[in-house]
Amino acid sequence: MQAINNLGKEETIVSNVVDWLARIGQSSRLQALSGEQLAQELARAGLEPAVQAAIVQQRRHQLEQLIGASKNVCCLIHAPQDEEPEEQTPEDDKSLALSAPSDAAHRVARAG
Repeated sequence: MQAINNLGKEETIVSNVVDWLARIGQSSRLQALSGEQLAQELARAGLEPAVQAAIVQQRRHQLEQLIGASKNVCCLIHAPQDEEPEEQTPEDDKSLALSAPSDAAHRVARAG
């Protein structure tokens, strides 16, 4: 049970860090803060001091280690494919031939 509680805590930490990085990326006000001001904002958000320092000092590798992030991440979305498009069958060709007179049928009609 303890492992589950720790996992939930780790997920919350990662989620908070990601949320804050997104906020910083979207806010010109946060981007304009000095290092000390940004550290104060992060402290108010409850981020751990080591995480705060990694963000303020822009130490990506240290931040990855602190939150347990993988260095190489590949995100894919596998969309299910629709049914394959139907190919034109020989029956479809016959219906086209019946709707337009062929040269041979046209010649027979003229001769008769």
